[in-house]
Parts: sequence; C-alpha cells; structure tokens
Amino acid sequence: MNCLRSTSAVSLILAMSLATGSALAQTEETESASTEKTRQLETVIVTASKSGAQELQSVPLAIQAFSAEDLKVKNINTIDDLVSSIPGAYEGQRQSVASRSYNLRGAGGSNANGDSPIGYYLDDVPFIVTNFGIAPPVRFLDMERVEVLRGPHGTLYGQGSSGGVFIFHTKDPNLTDMEWAAELESSKTTGSDGSNFGYAGAVSIPIIEDRLAVRISGGTSENAGWADVYYGLFDGTPDRKDANVMKNDDIRVVALAKPADNITLRAQYWHFQPRQDFLGNMASVEPPYYQNTQGQPSFGNGDFKLFSFTADVEFDNFTLTSATSDLSGNFGIYIPQSPSGFFSSQFYPEMFAQEIRGYSTGDGPFNWVLGAQYLDGQGPQKNQLLNPTTNINADNNTITESYAVFGEVSYDLMDGKLVPLVGLRQYHDERTFEDATSSLPNEKDVTTWRVNVSYLPSDNLTMFATAATGFRAGIVQSQAQVQSLQLAGVPVSVALNPETSKNYEVGLKWRGFDNALSVGLNLYQTEYTDMQTNTPGAIVGVNGFSNFGDATSKGLDYELRWMTPVEGLSVGIVGNVNDTNYDTVNPAVQAALPLFRPGSRVVNTIESNYRLDASYSRQLTDEFEGFGNIGYSRSGDRLQANGRIADPYSMANFTLGVRTDNYEVSLFGTNLTDERGPTFVGNAGAPAGAGPTPKTIGVRLRVMSQ
Repeated sequence: MNCLRSTSAVSLILAMSLATGSALAQTEETESASTEKTRQLETVIVTASKSGAQELQSVPLAIQAFSAEDLKVKNINTIDDLVSSIPGAYEGQRQSVASRSYNLRGAGGSNANGDSPIGYYLDDVPFIVTNFGIAPPVRFLDMERVEVLRGPHGTLYGQGSSGGVFIFHTKDPNLTDMEWAAELESSKTTGSDGSNFGYAGAVSIPIIEDRLAVRISGGTSENAGWADVYYGLFDGTPDRKDANVMKNDDIRVVALAKPADNITLRAQYWHFQPRQDFLGNMASVEPPYYQNTQGQPSFGNGDFKLFSFTADVEFDNFTLTSATSDLSGNFGIYIPQSPSGFFSSQFYPEMFAQEIRGYSTGDGPFNWVLGAQYLDGQGPQKNQLLNPTTNINADNNTITESYAVFGEVSYDLMDGKLVPLVGLRQYHDERTFEDATSSLPNEKDVTTWRVNVSYLPSDNLTMFATAATGFRAGIVQSQAQVQSLQLAGVPVSVALNPETSKNYEVGLKWRGFDNALSVGLNLYQTEYTDMQTNTPGAIVGVNGFSNFGDATSKGLDYELRWMTPVEGLSVGIVGNVNDTNYDTVNPAVQAALPLFRPGSRVVNTIESNYRLDASYSRQLTDEFEGFGNIGYSRSGDRLQANGRIADPYSMANFTLGVRTDNYEVSLFGTNLTDERGPTFVGNAGAPAGAGPTPKTIGVRLRVMSQ
C-alpha cells in the first residue's frame, strides 16, 4: 500500500508547488479513500444455505468461510491444519494420513466408526464412507474457499451432519482467459535425516471462449519420516530410522460449460492417493519410536476416485440444480503385534449420490429451497487379528440405500429486517449388515427440522435464534466386537440405535468502524439421545461401540477480526468453551466402566480451544509486496474411553514472504515450540499414543500467470 501513499505524496508536492488549493483537496480525498479501503475487512460470499450466493455477514447461521488467500497466508494445507481455526473443532481419531476423523462441539464420541457426525462436501457432492466416517484426505492444492457450518444441519445436509458440515469449493475453469500456477516446496522436520518436498500445478484453458473451458490441477508430496522402529524393545539403537514416511498424489480434472447464458454444466474427476508407512500411535512420542514390530511392515494407505456432474439452470424467479456423484476407493491399516502377529483392517467403500433441488431467486419476500436426495452405497471391510492366541476374521459389509426430501421456506418481514424460517427433511434409510454368519436388515424413517428467526436491523448487524435437530445412523459392528464387549460386561448388539440431537442456539454478528472490526458470538445447547461411543472390550485390541446414554453439550463460540489502524495489519481470534456431560448412562455400561456416570464428562471431548492470528502485508516497492502471518492455537485436554486424559497442547506457526504479480516466495514454520503431546493416549502399558508432527521449517515458491 506504500505505492499508493507515495503516488499521493508526489501529487501533493506538485500541488503545493503550483499553489493550487483545489488540487490539494482532491489529493487528500483520494488518499483518505485509499486508506479507508485498505482498512476494511474482506467481504466474503458463501453458498452453504443452498439458496445462492450470500454475504457471510447476513447469513443467520454459525458459519465460517476461508478464502484461498486465508488458506495460503495461514499455511493451511489440509483439514488437519484447518481445525485449529474452527471454534469447537478438534481431531477425533488419527490412524494415518489416509484415515482421520474430526469432532465438532462434542459430536463424535465414536471417533471415525459409524457414519460421520460431520458432513463433508467436495464442491456440491457428499464424501461418505458407509459405517466409517473419515474425512476426505484431500489437500488444498487448488481450493477457492472452505465453508464450515457448526451445529446440526439435518434439513439441508441430511443424516451425516449432526455436528456440522465442511464444504470444500475448488476453483472453476476460466471461460475467457488461460491461467496457470505452479508451486514448489521443501522443508525439514526436527528429528528427520531427510527432507520433505512437494510440487503442484494447475492450468485452465478456454476451449470455446465464454462457453467451454477445462482446468487440470494436481501434485505430489513426500514427507520424510521422523520416528524410528525397533524390532524388539527400545534399546537406543533403532533397526530402522525415519520410518513413518507420508506421501500424497492428487489429480483433478474439471470441465465447465455454458451452452446457454442460463445453463452451467460442470463435470469433475478427482483422484487422491494418501499413503503412510507406520501409523499415528507410537510406543513413545518423545523420542518418537515404534517397538516390538518384529521386523514386519506397517502402513495406512488410501486410494479414492470421485466422479461428479453438476447442472444449474437459471429461470426468471428460481434456479434448478442437479448434482450427481460416484465415489469409490480403498483404504486401510496394517499393524504388527508382538511377539508375532498383526491386525489388518481394509475398507472398499462405494457411494452413488444424486441430489436435485431448486431455490427461489426472485425479489419477493417469500423465499424457498426444495429438494430430494438419493444415496446407494456399501462399505465392505476385511478385518483380521492374528497372534499366537487369537485368530479372528471379521470381514463384513454394510449395504445402505436411502432417500430424502427436504425444504426450507422463509418470509421477509419489515422490509427484510425480520425473517422467520422453517425447514423439514423426511429421511428413509435401509441398511443391511452382512458377515460370515448373518445378514441383518434395518430400516429407519427419520424427520429432522429447523426453525430460525433472524433480525437484521442494518447491514452491519445480524441476530438470530434457531432450533434444529440432527440424526446419525446406528453403527453396525462385527461379531468379534460384540463378543469383546459382552465379555467386558457391556450388553450390545451388532446394530446400535441411531443417535439423535436437538440444538438450541442464539447468535450475533456485528461489524463496525467502517467494516474494520467484526465480532461473532454463538451460544448453544445441544442435547444428544442414544449417544454412540467407542467402548473398551475384553479382547486385547478389539474395542467396540455402544449407546452410552444421553448427553447435553453447552458452549459458546466466539470470533473477532480487526483491521487495525496500522496499515496492512489485521488480528483475529476464534475459540470455543464447551461443557459436555452425560445426563444418563446405560446401567450396564456404567457397571463395566464405573468412570462414566450421569454428570461425568462425555468421552472424547475437549472443554476449550482457541486460535490467535496476526497477519501483515506491506508494499515494499512498486513491484514487491511483503506479507506474513503468526498463528498460535491451544486445544484443551481430552478424556478418552479408556479413562485416560490427554494433556492440553499448543501449536505456533508462521509464514513470511514477498510476492509480485507473478511470483511468490515464502518461509514457513509449523509447530515452532516442537510440541510432542501425546494428543491421544493409549491404554496403560500400551503405546503412548499419537502426537503432532515435530517442528518443521520450509520454503515455498509459487509462480502464476497474471
């Protein structure tokens, strides 16, 4: 911005030398307008309400949005990086780079198992793995923005959104101009003898100007391992060094067509392959190592393919959208066990999804969204536990077919200042659990609803009160898991009861001082019925799941962003305080696990998290701009199903760089305090658990078209 200031200063000097007061006045007005513009927060547009583009400030939901620039400056490259910037979000389970799950506001006590408590959407289509709710292991290589909804959103997003929804919007092809970008990255992680590297690129080519274009993006990366392996017990001389190597390969091809001005067609192919040698859980996190592997391999790999096709047709007063997708792939883990043996779990998910919806676009006070969704999928698993005393084959498959109709209607009162809204979703789910001994069908009809009243007295203030329900299909588990829990005194069956939730929330969004300051507050209470929870079993290495009981989560989300009077400097804080406790506990579960009782803290929850950020940009010369970010996050302690507590931990990172219209080079660092955790704690006498990646310092080069 100094370039603009210098130009104004030159104009001022010339005006003084010419002694023309009118020129002086005009220059001062130009400088004032320029400064005012640079001290305003960015206006963010979102589409999460499925009713077209809206300014984030006016959306009466607990929602966040991260632009491509936000993600770059804060060095956010994966969902794991992102969660520290979301109030109430945290990692729920970490098996490998291919298999991770996340929790939000206390939802997700069963970790990844069962249908996900959080909905994940890649552009306009769902990422769903039946009966194993992992997050999509994608990297933010060619991302336009990410939107996050907190709390149940069952009316618009269905059964997989009892805790919230993550929506990842990738970049579209440019219909008029050719675009390209390339990125190279190299870094070094503390404790590793090798270096990390990655490269990525994107190119957009218009085939028929204004009518047809194609965009291709992708990349590869390899992070050198930093944990050693001992075939027997730890003795200080590792048998293999830097074993936990992580690799990622991605490619995305998208075609965008506009055969007519009111018709948009988008076809996409996305292939991502995350792979990791050895897994998250270690015998020790400081120093990091695995032991008693007996020289066996260990890995967690994934290979996913997603095809999608979206069509939008705009009419005078409404728009119709059709979104079709087909997801297939495989992922799994292989864990050696001492003195000889292994545990292997491999998944082969398939999911077809079709959604058709329409929404109003007219100027009238009546607004609506109506739609229908169909899902048809399965989740075959091959599971084996083999050791000198046990040989369990627990292969199974969960076959699901579901359909739903949904809608929301609202009416603008008082010239749009007061807006009541009601929403309803009717959902029918048929799923069958199959293994070697049985085939168990199950059907459920579920109704979810939402009622919202919003008050927008001005463009700078939005207040709302909402009540909504959510639904999560019952987990189905293997006979081996049932047997393990029954031996521990927990009476369970193969299929659990569904988990339902009801959320009450009031929220406020305010911005002021010429859009230099924004504040967001959300106070909520979520009531869970038949909460599905990871439950320790009696057979070593074989845990299961049970309906622990009912629970209530109470909390506050807060957000503040400030474009300070120092030109180019912005600061922000987001956070959550949460109190989630059991209201009732299944008596049989309580007898087997006395730690958990009415009034006790819910398994796998944290009580607080926050993140502080300071970002700065400054025009260094007419050509070069400097930029930087410092971030600090804190996550509270975690109560686990084994009764142990993982300590709270903090993370610090930075980005510092310079850029021009075509080039950008930056120095970055993550986990600057070299926090080791563990952030997940194993059973007594078992592995220590998992922790963050140690301190990493690197450099990144980006080259792009103008």
